[in-house]
Amino acid sequence: MNGKSFVRFGGLAGILLAITSWTTVAVFYTVVPPAQRAPVADVRAFLDSLAQTSMGTQLYNGLYALIAVWAFVGIAAMYYKLREVNEAWAFFATTLGLIAAFMTILNGLQQVAQYRYLAALFPSAKDLAIAIYSAPPPLNPLNAATMGLTAPWFLIISILMLRTDLPKLLAVLGFVAFADLTVGFIASLVDIQLVTVVAAVIAGAVGGPVFWLWLGALLRREKS
Repeated sequence: MNGKSFVRFGGLAGILLAITSWTTVAVFYTVVPPAQRAPVADVRAFLDSLAQTSMGTQLYNGLYALIAVWAFVGIAAMYYKLREVNEAWAFFATTLGLIAAFMTILNGLQQVAQYRYLAALFPSAKDLAIAIYSAPPPLNPLNAATMGLTAPWFLIISILMLRTDLPKLLAVLGFVAFADLTVGFIASLVDIQLVTVVAAVIAGAVGGPVFWLWLGALLRREKS
């Protein structure tokens, strides 16, 4: 085992991230009931639907947590690829990215547990369930972890990638991901839910998976 083998492992994680992302999007549009899809316009209707079946929403959030698990490995692997360019900035970006991934894992699992709890609570305590659902998520307020911290990671590593032998177009995809996540985070700050959801769909269905699939394939070619 050496640094190169870990980079290759990070490449595998990047490929699995892309596959999991597309699976998550498919689950969102085929398994999650329409009343439970974001942006939620009617909280009561959401919770009423959740009380009838919460499996789709739980599966969606569980897969979202799994995406972050793969990202955690891939982000760490990228440090070994970029540290020769600028170790300080590579370390800073990696720190941001690992915190974001870790918080996203916890947030996804917390959402699974919360929706399971709300599904059981709503039939007997509707007002309490609505109040709990309406409270800001403690591990990801205003999408600070999923978008706010992930965006600068994409920006920094994309700048560093321009100084490596990685394809320049891949770095451009990183800049696009940064722009998309930044717009989504700002939309969360000013409470424009539709823009946040659109940014998340673009990042989860297009930008993020394509970036990680391509990057993962390249990292897998690293010689042990």
